[in-house]
Amino acid sequence: MSNPTLAQLAQQERTRREILHKSDLIPPLPDVVIRVLRLLDRPDTEPAQLESCLCFDQVLVAKMLGMVNSPFYGLRHPVGTVREAIMVLGFRGLRSLILATSAAKFLARDFRCYGFADRGLWLHSITVAAGARLLARRTGADAELGEQLFVAGLLHDIGKMLLAPYLTERRATVPPGAPGLEVERAVAGIDHTEAGALVAAKWNITPLVQEVVKLHHTADVGSASEREACIVQAADRVANALGFGHAPGVRAEPIEAADAVLGRLGIAPDDRAAVRAELAEAMERAVATMTAVTG
Repeated sequence: MSNPTLAQLAQQERTRREILHKSDLIPPLPDVVIRVLRLLDRPDTEPAQLESCLCFDQVLVAKMLGMVNSPFYGLRHPVGTVREAIMVLGFRGLRSLILATSAAKFLARDFRCYGFADRGLWLHSITVAAGARLLARRTGADAELGEQLFVAGLLHDIGKMLLAPYLTERRATVPPGAPGLEVERAVAGIDHTEAGALVAAKWNITPLVQEVVKLHHTADVGSASEREACIVQAADRVANALGFGHAPGVRAEPIEAADAVLGRLGIAPDDRAAVRAELAEAMERAVATMTAVTG
């Protein structure tokens, strides 16, 4: 890429300041979601409190019931009430589901400048979330960390929500599967990893998730947060290789591109093909489930 002119640098800086300082560019989460997430952050919260709060949003309740009755959970008997759904999902699962259903409307916008099909970024994000949770379990993480990495995978590209209008206006494109950070910085003075961390902070998502979102393209295994970012990075590469959400005819990177990151996570060469196959299966299941639940 050629060196930018002074005028281009000035425009990048203006756009960067606009994104950093105009908080109205970041849409808020629905009020009921904010209230439920606050309850979930409290150690003394009872299921009855969550039930009372959730009952004000029948759409969210319907999606919850759809989720717990889907093949993803494989229950023998259908769940028909909010209380039962909370007991099946657990507090960690409830947090992930609420954020997934809430993020859907932001990730299902027009992201053709990034090479995604209709609702493509949403499908891609769901696959990365499912893959990150599986990899977390595969590498010895506990259930709490696994759910945090599900959320980080879900939100890893949320910064594109802020940058897509600028790329579209400038007729700039980013090839699917490519980080595109240099293109984003050239257009907006900020890339989607930094923008995504801003969104996660505005939504009061945990600091770990904010850090993983910021590091998911550049992390190496050197610290705890970088190790967790590598988990999301590996899931991202597998999802890109499988083409989830990409526009028709778009070339994906080879699935073996994830092997270097899997190696940094301690997965032996002889095990990597099996892990990639597990990830592909989990991603396909997640797409089928969440597409049915969120419509």
